[in-house]
Amino acid sequence: MKKILIPTDFSPSSELTIDFIVKLFQHEMCEYYFLNSYTYNISGLNAIELLQADEEFFDKPKEESLHKLGVLIERHTQASTNGNHSFHALSENTKLVDAMKGAIKNIGIDLVVIAGNSKNKLGRRTRLIIDKIRSCPILVVPPKDIKSTKNSMTIVSDFKRRMNTLEINSFIKTFENNRLDIDILVLEPQHAMTVEAKANLNSLTYFLNQFDGLKVNVEFKKASSNLKDYALSHSNSIICIMDKKPDLLRKMGLYQSNAIATLGQFRSNTVLTIHQ
Repeated sequence: MKKILIPTDFSPSSELTIDFIVKLFQHEMCEYYFLNSYTYNISGLNAIELLQADEEFFDKPKEESLHKLGVLIERHTQASTNGNHSFHALSENTKLVDAMKGAIKNIGIDLVVIAGNSKNKLGRRTRLIIDKIRSCPILVVPPKDIKSTKNSMTIVSDFKRRMNTLEINSFIKTFENNRLDIDILVLEPQHAMTVEAKANLNSLTYFLNQFDGLKVNVEFKKASSNLKDYALSHSNSIICIMDKKPDLLRKMGLYQSNAIATLGQFRSNTVLTIHQ
């Protein structure tokens, strides 16, 4: 039983993301946790006004959050055709990333799913989650519907570092009742790869070939090609990228994850971010 965390602000893009992921895993055993975080609007209030605020001021955001989560759960429970799907509500009065970290730790979340957007730049919330959440894989879903019944994933890397097979394994096993075809896109011509990069690639292909019925294809990037063209020709494929382990400068907040720049090349794709 896979446990999937989906933060929601009840926006149309958030609704589309939930619909997409439930349909993607329609034949699997999944527990879905819909998370809504909220804070109190205290801007403009001084200390005395805050102390004098009545219970309604504090109760209303919580009640609205729980009500909308209840409507969401009821809709998906009634629409679900899979008896092995269950839906749960999480309402937290805290910052979103803190609420997510708590849910991942306390519930044992296997996969985080967040709503992307169709704009040229990633939203602030998406960038923050990718930069701060590193304890499980993150699936970024742009607003779209499933157009193919075939499930496929492309692992994109230069293989200068070893891939995190634990997180890849966790994601592949979510498709226990469906076949998942996997392509590997090497971001260098074959002749330009170092000995270490070739060893990392071979290690990954050996790992993937242990799955029964899993079809694995390796493709090397041509000098004249670019990632945007590949993304357009593989719009239904889940693109898997790796987020490097943060160094000291990133931990200090001087720059964000390298995965954020790569995500910009795959705006139309569902992207799985795994961690080094």
